[in-house]
Amino acid sequence: MSSPYSQMRPLTGAGPAPGPTANSMSTSGAQGTGANTMRRRKYSSISLMRGSLSTREDKTNILVYLRRRGGSALSLLAGVLIGLVIASALMGGSNGGLSWHRSGGSLSPSWNPRTKQSSLPTLDQRERIIKVLGTLTGRHTRFCLGKAQKAYRRQVYERYEPIVGYQRKNSRRGVLSRLVSKLLKKRGLFSHSDNEETEINKIFHSDSRNGGKGSSQGHKYYFAINLYNSFDIIPDLFSNMFRVSAILGYNNVFISVYENGSSDQTKALLRVFDALCRSVGLRVTIRSSQRRRGAFAHRIEYLAEVRNAALVPLQELRDATGEVFDSIIFMNDVLPCVDDLLELIWQSRRQNAGITCGSDYIFHDEVGAPVFYDNWVARDINGTALENAPFENVFHDIESAHRFQRHLPIQVQSCWNGIAILDPAPMYAHPHVRFRMANLPKGECSASECSLICNDYWEAGYGRIIMIPRVKLAYEGVSYFVVLSMYSVFHLIHPERRNLTTIRGYTRLGGNADDPHSDPQDRSWHGPHDRLFRQEESEAIVFKQPPPYVWCWGWDGPGDLEGPDVEPIWEKMPNLTSDPVIVRHDRSFVEL
Repeated sequence: MSSPYSQMRPLTGAGPAPGPTANSMSTSGAQGTGANTMRRRKYSSISLMRGSLSTREDKTNILVYLRRRGGSALSLLAGVLIGLVIASALMGGSNGGLSWHRSGGSLSPSWNPRTKQSSLPTLDQRERIIKVLGTLTGRHTRFCLGKAQKAYRRQVYERYEPIVGYQRKNSRRGVLSRLVSKLLKKRGLFSHSDNEETEINKIFHSDSRNGGKGSSQGHKYYFAINLYNSFDIIPDLFSNMFRVSAILGYNNVFISVYENGSSDQTKALLRVFDALCRSVGLRVTIRSSQRRRGAFAHRIEYLAEVRNAALVPLQELRDATGEVFDSIIFMNDVLPCVDDLLELIWQSRRQNAGITCGSDYIFHDEVGAPVFYDNWVARDINGTALENAPFENVFHDIESAHRFQRHLPIQVQSCWNGIAILDPAPMYAHPHVRFRMANLPKGECSASECSLICNDYWEAGYGRIIMIPRVKLAYEGVSYFVVLSMYSVFHLIHPERRNLTTIRGYTRLGGNADDPHSDPQDRSWHGPHDRLFRQEESEAIVFKQPPPYVWCWGWDGPGDLEGPDVEPIWEKMPNLTSDPVIVRHDRSFVEL
């Protein structure tokens, strides 16, 4: 009986066909001819590998098998090798930049808790990034210096040169540039108490202080920012913070942002801000929380906790690495220009002030003009509250009102006004000064946490508190119809400079035509932002002792109240045991 396999046709395809058993394959291989063997042999993957390859067709089948079976494995292996080569090239290229370790290993990063170390870009890469970031123009503050007159630009460059904190590439330096390192050198501390002087010296002149290489000045700035539903102002925050930090020196700046309870896209934009800061080596800590003030929580207690949350890295950096800061810039959701921030910093160091504030404004519907805003906190040197009124009626103290109308620095009992520059010495010294609510059991008036920290600075001996009228801050976000045109608060308090000589029928009233300071636009209160500086603005203030009584309007009730709910009183200030207006922590410039 013939085998069923004897009726099979010769195989011509590439794939193997079922074949006979091992015994029949052995017999046919010994006796049969080549044609019968091809008909009866059972092709399998094992026989192809082990059998004798006697024909060209067998070799072709082997190559087809290897191509089909081994192609995917070889492709995978080649892909892995290429990936390893690319990864090693990328890792090797990062050695050209500077290695930056996070200051304070115990600090929790802002967004990625696994990030332990980042790499600073090279100088060329940083310059390219800065050019890109320069296109991030703020929406509200984009007109600050766009059309500034040349004389004002020249004054700004000369005035703020002492606080420049970056290394200049050009070795050819002018007289002022050669004296920069001498301008900011510490002159020592002045105090009547040896123990107090020793404590401050230990804080700010310790060998463990991380001064940062490449910093010719060593003056460090800590920016504390509280944000809540601040989507509208973050573009301005981006552009201004990058520019100010570039002037002060990235190695001298640390930014701490605390955001809580926002219901808009503030958190998403802060992630972008975090990535951009790290791309240029700017140290930043951004901490977000879903916490909101409860229905029956005390307003002042809640706000004090929120502000203290932005100051947490201040102590963490000192405890972890010994790094301390020389100035604290505390910002609310206001819109400062770059030169506004620089002026506040410059005046804070020039006057050796414990707290330095600007002046903030909001549009008043009944008055029909911008008025001074933060009168719940601001008190003049007599202890009287400032008024929500136009500029000529803000101060009750005659001397202060005169200086205010001339845009000269003014000593006050307390102020905040959106931005405050603080001397950090009381926060480092013991007992630490912090934002707090009033001590109600002891009968303390329930004032704002900003008012209370000013009182605590007086008691700690840092009562040199000043207001800078030149720095006019505007609460934006809402525009108003004025004479059928849309104006913002900023444009109302800073109208654009006009070329008066082109106006038909214009006649100069007094002044010298060749003197740029005699421009009548600069003599008006609501003048252009590029108002020229006068020598009087740089003179040292003669500080007075604090008032014995301060006008206080308390806010005791919990919940969402529209304003203070306690009858105002004249609160007696505590008796001070030391002179509060002498210089204890000298942060000023050396006189030329």
